[in-house]
Amino acid sequence: MVRDRQGQVFVYEDACPHKRVRLSQFGRRQGNTLVCGYHGWKFETNSGKCTEIPGMPALHTKFCLRSYPVKRYGGWVWAFPGDPELADQRPLPVIPPAHDRRYHPIPMEGAVNCHFSYMTENATDLFHADLHRSQQPWANPRLESLESDDRTVVARYEVDAPRLLAALIGQRGKNYIRITYEYPYFHLQSEDGAFYLFVTYVPTGAQSIWVHSTFYFRHVWGMPWILRLLHPLLDWGTFRQVFHQDIRAVEEEQRAYNLSGCDRSRETNPVSHAVRNVILHQCASGS
Repeated sequence: MVRDRQGQVFVYEDACPHKRVRLSQFGRRQGNTLVCGYHGWKFETNSGKCTEIPGMPALHTKFCLRSYPVKRYGGWVWAFPGDPELADQRPLPVIPPAHDRRYHPIPMEGAVNCHFSYMTENATDLFHADLHRSQQPWANPRLESLESDDRTVVARYEVDAPRLLAALIGQRGKNYIRITYEYPYFHLQSEDGAFYLFVTYVPTGAQSIWVHSTFYFRHVWGMPWILRLLHPLLDWGTFRQVFHQDIRAVEEEQRAYNLSGCDRSRETNPVSHAVRNVILHQCASGS
């Protein structure tokens, strides 16, 4: 991804056509020009066209970076890496609070060393509250309902919202959380609209992913300054600690799989089984 001086965003294949080195590692922007730092090939940021090949002035017109259709929505940049003519057939996920001023967004991302299915199961299974007992965003989960098909899993949990979360949503005791795994996107929301979490897991290798997420909190008592003031506490003091606890657990799951060379887990949550079925079906169908 590259921005020009006007702030427009363009997404290209992360490879210089010359030696296929990653432009994310070797590229640099000079004004509205993207320069490969290996041999100095230059490309227009807004078209990907090669404008200069040092020492070979007659050849630059033969080369161009491969571009991808781009949309901006919900504070995210979305690129479609397939056939550009099919881009409009893949609608973006709906994130209701993305442009709702009643919500305060807290973005978070990071690398995880495991297959994306482990992180997906972790997110959809709320029975691991004990893992987060120091921060504990929820407690005493109970699965209320489960629906699934070839692409989607929808689960409803009843939970207790202790400590900080209960204070923010203004409702102590029992709360209901709806989880939707809409392959390949994950949504978690409180049924009363107090908070909403959107996550996508982007595979970067066979056993590595990059997690992109945004947590939306509805303004407490309609006062935006409260969450702006609490943002560092929620971000670094709570959510990132919970995230790193999840990372430690799922990477341990991956280690156990690698150690035995097969899945020897004994899963009891039907939500996890439904998620596995969706992943297997979508991977088999090539979606």
